[in-house]
Amino acid sequence: MLTAYIFCLAIGGGFLALSFFGDFLEGDVDLDTDLDAGADLDAAAHGSGIAQLFSIRAVIYALFGFGAAGSLLHAIWGGGQPVLTAAVAGGTGLASGALITTVFGYLRRTEAGTLRGEQSFVGLAGEVSLEIAPGSRGAVTVRRGDRRIRIRARAAETWQGEEPLSAGQAVVVVEMKDGIAAVSPVAPKLLEE
Repeated sequence: MLTAYIFCLAIGGGFLALSFFGDFLEGDVDLDTDLDAGADLDAAAHGSGIAQLFSIRAVIYALFGFGAAGSLLHAIWGGGQPVLTAAVAGGTGLASGALITTVFGYLRRTEAGTLRGEQSFVGLAGEVSLEIAPGSRGAVTVRRGDRRIRIRARAAETWQGEEPLSAGQAVVVVEMKDGIAAVSPVAPKLLEE
């Protein structure tokens, strides 16, 4: 069982380290997903319910909590209480996943984690970091001051292109709504001016 604890600790801790250090290293690590398969799934992903409980963030924290508690208790008890260790580790993992889901749900509802308001992104130039096909969502990276910020994006309604916006393509944010940027492609020469 120690192997399972260490595996969960390594996987959960690794993803947590990537998400933490990704901001400092200007990496494009994004551990939160957006379900875009329909109105019912979208409502479930942003509301309360089973879909929110099994978000990637919650699973990562649950794996880390399970692995950390199991490894620590196995070391303390010398492997002498395997059933009790598994029960406590499982409870700790579920509790850490539920706690982080609750905290991020509160932040999303109250908008306590927003910076300067989403309308401050309008007019910023950036580049596509995850392809944006017509009718679907992707991601763009914009620069504000000395920080690079990655935000979810869709093609602006004013853009009539049939081709998807490919990674690396220059875009400008024309509108922000509910944390999703509406972007339109621009010529790189326009960005220089």
